[in-house]
Amino acid sequence: MQSLIHELLSLRSREEILATLDYFNALPPRQGRTEDLVKALCAYLSSDPKVWLNQLMECDLRMLQKLCHAGPDNSVDFIPADFPSAIEVLHIVNASEERKDDMLSVSIPRAIYELISNDIDAVIESKERDGSFKLEHMILGAVNMFGAVPLRTFIDCITPDFESVAEMRKFAHALVNHPVIRTHQEEFMGESYMVSPDVVSLESLMKERRQSFKSVRRYAKFASAQFEICGEHSPFCAYGRDTAEGKALSDMLDALGYVGEELIYTVHLVWINSQYVPNDHNLAMLLSPLTEAAGDIADYEQFVQCARVILDYANAAPKWLLKGNSANATGLMRYELPDGRFLELFDENEAAQMEEELMKVFDSVNKVRPVSPDEPCPCGSGLSYRLCHGRHFS
Repeated sequence: MQSLIHELLSLRSREEILATLDYFNALPPRQGRTEDLVKALCAYLSSDPKVWLNQLMECDLRMLQKLCHAGPDNSVDFIPADFPSAIEVLHIVNASEERKDDMLSVSIPRAIYELISNDIDAVIESKERDGSFKLEHMILGAVNMFGAVPLRTFIDCITPDFESVAEMRKFAHALVNHPVIRTHQEEFMGESYMVSPDVVSLESLMKERRQSFKSVRRYAKFASAQFEICGEHSPFCAYGRDTAEGKALSDMLDALGYVGEELIYTVHLVWINSQYVPNDHNLAMLLSPLTEAAGDIADYEQFVQCARVILDYANAAPKWLLKGNSANATGLMRYELPDGRFLELFDENEAAQMEEELMKVFDSVNKVRPVSPDEPCPCGSGLSYRLCHGRHFS
C-alpha cells in the first residue's frame, strides 16, 4: 500500500506536498529534502486514513464516497462549485480541466481508493451521528450569510447557550479544530475575519462597505438554525430555504424543471447573484434561471410572475455588503422590476427560440427534398436558397 502512495506522491511538487501536510497539521519540525517530505506525507496518509478523513469537510467526504463507490480511475460528473474543493487542491482526486456540459469530471487514483474505500462510509456515518456535519453547516451558513464578519462577532453569533461548562468546552474544542475555522480566516487591518469562500476579495468587500454603505453599522442577528439551513447543501449554500420567499423560489424553479442537485445549485446561484449591487447587468444575471428556462414559460405574464418571485427572495436575503442585513430591512440594494425591459428581454428570448425552431423545420425539409443553391428558398422569402437560409449551411 505504501509503495502505491509513495509513487503517487512522488509526482507532486514540493509546494504541493507542503500544502497537504500543512492542511492536515502534519508538517514535520524540519522541512528538509523533498524526498523526506514525501516520506512524511506517505507515512501520515497511510498510518490511519480515518484520522485525516475526519479533517475533511462534508462536501469533500461525500465526493470521495461517490468516487469510491464508482471505483478507482472511473470518472464521475459533478456540478462544479464556485471554488475548488480541498481534495481537488490537494490532488487527492483527479479533476479534469475539460468541462463537458458544464460538469466537472473527477476520478480517484487507485492508490487513494485502496487506502480509504473501507473507511469512507464509516467516517461519514460517524460524523452524521456525532453532530460534526451539523456544526459545519452552522459555520458555513454563518460565513456565507455575512460574507465577512469579525471572528469575535462570528463566535458570538454561533455559540449556543450551554447548560454546563463541560458542554461549552466540548463545543469550543470542536469549533477551533474545525477545518472551516482554519481555512476561512483572513486578516484585515489587524483584525481577524471569517470570510465566505464565495467572496473573491475581502479587501474589495470591506472597501465597498465603507464607501457606499457606511450607514449600516451593525451586523444582522440570526438564530443558529438559520445558519444551519443556509449551510446544509455546501458548497451550494443558500439563505432562507425555510422562509416564505425561499420556499416560493424553490417551488417556482421546480415548476420550471429544475430538480435534484440542479435545483439546489440554481437556488444557490440566485442567492449569490442577489449579493451584487443592482444594475442592468446584475439584474440579468439574477434572472438568468428564467431566461435559460424560457421554453417552459408560457407567456410574458408568467415571466413577470417568476421574476417577482426571484426579486422578492433577493430583497429578503442577507447582503454581504450590508453586513448580513437585507434590502427589505435597510431600504438599500433593492431590486425592482423596470417596466419595458422585461417585455423586451422575454421577446428577444422568445424570438431566438422561434428562429431555432424554424431552422429545425427547414433542416427537416431539406433532408426530405434537397434544395439546390439557386432554387427558391423553402421559407417563401422569394430569394434563392443560397442567399437566404442556405447561408446557415454553407
